[in-house]
Parts: sequence; structure tokens; C-alpha cells
Amino acid sequence: MLFKDNPYSFLTGNDPFVPMELQTISDSNYVSKICFELKHEGFVGIPHGGIGMGLCLDAWRKIGKPDYPVTVNFKFGGSGIRIGDEALFQIERLTTSQSGLDMKITKNGDKKPYLRAEITGNQPLESVPTTLLTDYDNFRALPYYRNCFVCGHARTDPGLQRRFRLHQTDSIVQVTVPWGFNSDDFDRAALFLISKEELHPAALISIFDENTAWAGFMLTKAAGLSVRLEFTLLRPVVRNEKLIFIGEPTGIRGNPAAPRFFTAQGTIFSLNGSNPDPVAFGRGEWIIMQQYTDQIKKNLLPENDWKWVFL
Repeated sequence: MLFKDNPYSFLTGNDPFVPMELQTISDSNYVSKICFELKHEGFVGIPHGGIGMGLCLDAWRKIGKPDYPVTVNFKFGGSGIRIGDEALFQIERLTTSQSGLDMKITKNGDKKPYLRAEITGNQPLESVPTTLLTDYDNFRALPYYRNCFVCGHARTDPGLQRRFRLHQTDSIVQVTVPWGFNSDDFDRAALFLISKEELHPAALISIFDENTAWAGFMLTKAAGLSVRLEFTLLRPVVRNEKLIFIGEPTGIRGNPAAPRFFTAQGTIFSLNGSNPDPVAFGRGEWIIMQQYTDQIKKNLLPENDWKWVFL
């Protein structure tokens, strides 16, 4: 399998955020060993789902096929992965496509993968009908974690340092987060690139995943882990683009009084031109887990301004 070396990738380049130890490589198969560290954390004790999904997108770009636009179907499973766990990252070409890719991250000792991703190109694009608000200054800032790769505000390692925002009216619930509206973001972008001038798609999928999950949370008031995510990337994003991530809840599965899953959808828009330009969109499903609802109640910051999200 032909991999193009990419020294600029923050994930796997010259100074890798996720070190990888090559095990085997052939024309149709690639296997390497990885280990999840504290700097990869999302919820306390487990890696952020965006890290694993970002590794899949990083490998796709190294292989070079299929080209944009692409749709990626992510599915989480297995027994889960915790910080400190080792896993195998495997890539195979899809048997039904010369350019499609099948990727798996499997924890040592597990038979089922923690994450599986199928990447296909040249597929009909079904955009998510995300509503663009006219007043993005009317919001309430959502709480955040200390060390989360995406929303952590007290990290010692580089992080995306987002603070998500709730917009709620009688007719709509949306969660948004901006990128690139101050110089700090463009300075931060230098830490999360895949080329000299391109923001790594791992940053996009990580922010999208958390932003969209917050939207689903606002429907159920319960925390969940990603089960599946369908994500379409329309084009690359340059490092100095202004972006807005928009997420909306779309429903629940299970008993309405005690749902097992929530669903949500979202779009990433570029705001550099005169009209909003969608660069990615998708939808997902999260399994509600009481242990993580309990965890966020103990760990969300600011300490005196988080209880309102459960009202």
C-alpha cells in the first residue's frame, strides 16, 4: 500500500501527536501499533473519538485516494479503549472499490474493533439541511473540561480549546462553535496542520463530533459516547479560514422516558466569502451512558455555572 510521507501532519508527521510503530505493510494492507495517551483524552480516562477518526482521515490523505469529496462512515464498538491502552491500526482496500478504504482500530485482546471507518468517494451527496441562524451573538456559553483535546481549557499539551455555545428559541435548538474569529485561533492552527497551509481534517472531525454531540445532549440532558458518525468532506480547509460549526438534535431511540440513544446532525460552514460555504456535513448517533453523565457533573467547568444544562 503506497503511503506518501507527510512530515507536516501534526498527527503522524515529524513530531507526531500519535506515535505509530509499523508492524506490516503490503500492496493491500497496512498495520501499525498505537497507544492512547493522556494528551488524547476526551471524557476523563478515555481518548477523544476525534483522535481515532482523525487517524483514519490522516491515512486517507497519505494514500491519496479517493479524492474530495469523500464520505466516511465511522462505527464505534468493541469493549472500548482507555488512556494507556495499546491498539492495532489496520488499513485495507475495500474489495468493492479500487479507491475505497476500510480502516480499523482494535484494542489488544479484542476481536471487534474499537473504531471502523469506511471511506468512499464519488458517492451521491445528500447534504444535511442545517438551518443558518441570523443572530449568532445570542447564546449561552456551554461548560467545558480541563483536559479534553477539544474543549479542555487547562491542558499542558496542545488542544483545540473550543467553547461551545447554545442557541435556543421557541422553534430551534442549535449548538455552535466558531473557529478563526481571532488571531489566537490562527496561531493555534499552526499546531494542527496536515500541510503548510491546510488545517488537518482531524481538527474538523473532532470539533464537529463534540459540537454535534452537545446538540443531542440538549435534547436528552444525558451524556453519550459516539456509536456511529457519517461525515462528508467537500474540500480541504486552509489554515486561515473562518469557520462556524452548527449542530442540531434530530431525535432519540428507545423509551422516550429513558432513551438509549440520541441523534444529531450538523454542518461546517466557511465564512470567508460573501455567502456561507459548506465544507463538511454529517449526522451521528450516541449511546447514553449514565457513568458519563455522572462524570461530567463532577468535572465540568466553571464549577459555579454548569447545572443549568440539566434543567
